[in-house]
Amino acid sequence: MKKISFVLVLILALVTLCSCGGYVKNYSATILITSCQGDEASMEFDTFKGTYNFKLRRDGSAEHILDYEASLAEGEMNVYIGVSGEKELLFTIKGGESFDTKISLDSKYDNEKKVYIILESIGECVDGDFEFEYR
Repeated sequence: MKKISFVLVLILALVTLCSCGGYVKNYSATILITSCQGDEASMEFDTFKGTYNFKLRRDGSAEHILDYEASLAEGEMNVYIGVSGEKELLFTIKGGESFDTKISLDSKYDNEKKVYIILESIGECVDGDFEFEYR
């Protein structure tokens, strides 16, 4: 019985370790509100430090366009797009800035049904609001 329990625990541990793919979230925040449904995601916070990511999925024909709105009161945040474990810088936002932009993605994203949006703070950020839509 002990051998069977040990084998089951070992299998569970291996499955858990092997299923950790993609991008990792590691952050501390106050008043963090996130939403991610299909091709839209948003994040709003009072303070944030670390890394957070969203998986955006699109259905149907692709326009390969990413719409985003971003504002930040204090600090600095890098925003990346990620596919297959790699990431590419989309933009950097600094305290006091805000963006409302629509960008066409490179041709390398043509066949991608899902992309990750990765937010990485440089130090602590204050009063941030981010919205994304992948079409």
